[in-house]
Amino acid sequence: MQATAAEYYAHLFPYKQLCELLTCSGDELSSIEFALEGEVYKRYVSVRTAAELKAAVTNFPGIKTLHFGAVYSGKPSSSARISAPVRRVLSFDVDLTDKAWIPLKDSRGALSMPQCDKAWPVCAASADILKRLLEEAFGFTRVLVVYSGRRGVHVHVFDDAAMRLGNEGRAAIVSYINGNLGTDQNRAASGVHLVMKMHNMRRWVYLWFTELVTRMGLLDGLSARMAFVERLDLEKYAFLRQELGSLADEVMDKEDGQDAWRHIVAKVSAAKPKAPWVLERLDCALLAYVWPVLDGNVTRDVGHLTKVPFACHATARRVACAVALANVWDFRPGLDAPAMDDWDQSRMDRALRHFHARGDKEGAGAEAEE
Repeated sequence: MQATAAEYYAHLFPYKQLCELLTCSGDELSSIEFALEGEVYKRYVSVRTAAELKAAVTNFPGIKTLHFGAVYSGKPSSSARISAPVRRVLSFDVDLTDKAWIPLKDSRGALSMPQCDKAWPVCAASADILKRLLEEAFGFTRVLVVYSGRRGVHVHVFDDAAMRLGNEGRAAIVSYINGNLGTDQNRAASGVHLVMKMHNMRRWVYLWFTELVTRMGLLDGLSARMAFVERLDLEKYAFLRQELGSLADEVMDKEDGQDAWRHIVAKVSAAKPKAPWVLERLDCALLAYVWPVLDGNVTRDVGHLTKVPFACHATARRVACAVALANVWDFRPGLDAPAMDDWDQSRMDRALRHFHARGDKEGAGAEAEE
């Protein structure tokens, strides 16, 4: 069955679950800003119930999608004299296009959905690392991970302390977490490496990079292997040539990407006694692949708008559905996300099981009972 956006929002969208989620910290639904996007764009929409939200959406001309924003001091308004944003879900946006090394375009230069789907492990790595950092560094545990519907992932935090953060606090979190590259643009900045070490994240970084090597075939192509060796930039050091050999030539001769990766690790390990810093060099190269790169604007501003979970992506015509926290790496966008062009209610039902912000333990328990 095929469904239009209007049909989806009229008959299939989970209004009740969305409203329960957005008020799970005790906020009044009528104080939360909604924005509707269709033939026109309308902000500062206020509703008192899920039924009112459904009516507002289904009666909106040419409805394409909807967004949620801050909790206001009163009824949402553009006038600060009437009402002002006082708190908001702490939201993060990770987009595959911010990782320059990922091939996302087809032969015509257009964004390719199959390529985006293949790169989902990069989104999964970013979401998993981000979730672990939020808990380890800030104590936030009420997290929802949402596939964006096309080429990224959204992570929403519903802890009360997170929602009360002002613009400066949100900006500080972005600055602390964001996977900035160093001045050479080849490897992660030293500050990212420090955060990884402080929160004992190194084993997860290596686990996720290995997942990219195996699941995405990251180092299967010869050009990808060369790019990785160039990212390391080790062969210019003459005093390491005995330990490293001709690393670029050697990785080209390996049978597959996994074999190439094992060879790189062995060579760097051999060079470590003579130059301990080579291990940090390898760490920073891996961080450039798996550490989350954030769209800071989405997170910093208390008044910012974000697409609601389970919105329909207008271009990809997929539902931006919730993903299991404990198994984010097993999500397959092309097979698991509900799609307007081939509607399968069982996909929607499975995704709705994860539409909560109870954290890993409670979420896992809830799923086990079903």
